[in-house]
Amino acid sequence: MAVSLALWELTACEQHTDEFDNSPKVGSVLLSNGTVVSPYGLKTNSLPPVGVIFYAVKDTVLIVGTKELGCYAYADSLGSISGVTNDFTSLCGTENTAAIMASGISSPAVNAICGYSSYLSSWALPSAGELRALSASLPIVSHTMKLIGGDDFQQGQYVSSSGDGTSSESEQMYYYSVSLQGHYVTSTIKTTPGLVRPILRLH
Repeated sequence: MAVSLALWELTACEQHTDEFDNSPKVGSVLLSNGTVVSPYGLKTNSLPPVGVIFYAVKDTVLIVGTKELGCYAYADSLGSISGVTNDFTSLCGTENTAAIMASGISSPAVNAICGYSSYLSSWALPSAGELRALSASLPIVSHTMKLIGGDDFQQGQYVSSSGDGTSSESEQMYYYSVSLQGHYVTSTIKTTPGLVRPILRLH
């Protein structure tokens, strides 16, 4: 069952051409040494880019990785997972991923994240709220992703780490998948594969 949702308004800074503006903002680039730079300040001899900022509000900075990981299911079997936040608004992919890993339930999507080869660690399966935030910032993020040679975002549903908590039955059966291009959330059976893209929270 599909649920149409109005995306919240995220204030994205205007695209500056100041190559020395390295403050974290939507569209900025995270390099392999953990520093953040303007996409316009990258040089041919720069350190490798590992992701693009898609959300930067107060102390919360979220990065999306440069690579599409493929299509994977939320889980190999149905069932509730303790510790997972089951809504489509929370920015809790890191916590959800840890809860899924600790549950003992096999998650092909989380396994793909854990196997992601990158210069940095602590990548997570994004929550539905984080995917919605990415969807809201997609034009800016896609522009930067093309500048740095990252994979473009796909049509179709992306797997989130969030379950559907509207009832105890739905919590066992469904997770929320998100269309980045179409800007909507769908309650999807946990064994149904979807697109997977890693995210990272800056501390």
